[in-house]
Amino acid sequence: MKPVVRYMLLCDDWRLDPANNQRVTIIGLISNIHAVDDPPFPLFYREMCVFLALTDGHGQGEGKIVCTFEASGQKVFETHSRPIDFGPDPLEVLGVPFRIRDISFPQAGLYSVQFWYDEELVEERPLRLR
Repeated sequence: MKPVVRYMLLCDDWRLDPANNQRVTIIGLISNIHAVDDPPFPLFYREMCVFLALTDGHGQGEGKIVCTFEASGQKVFETHSRPIDFGPDPLEVLGVPFRIRDISFPQAGLYSVQFWYDEELVEERPLRLR
């Protein structure tokens, strides 16, 4: 059974509050990336984070992030699958961060950043590059 995604945030970084591990600070939300180099593409992006808040999960499974170029379906990156353990309470909200480094976006256009759980697409967010 796939979990419910309460939030899927593309961002520059995230930080856990040392005084309260249930509190997360999201830094620099990302929905558009504007290339400024000449030539602008391929665009090298040093680091991006995807922060998920998941609930209604049962047991354990494997999660990963995949990014594709919408126009061609070309896969830009895919993270390694990682274990996700929901514990005994399916109503608990579980924060799951992914940090993706050294991304090369081939051209301007619309990309889809996707969360996959146990080899099933659960959620996706658009990412526009210009």
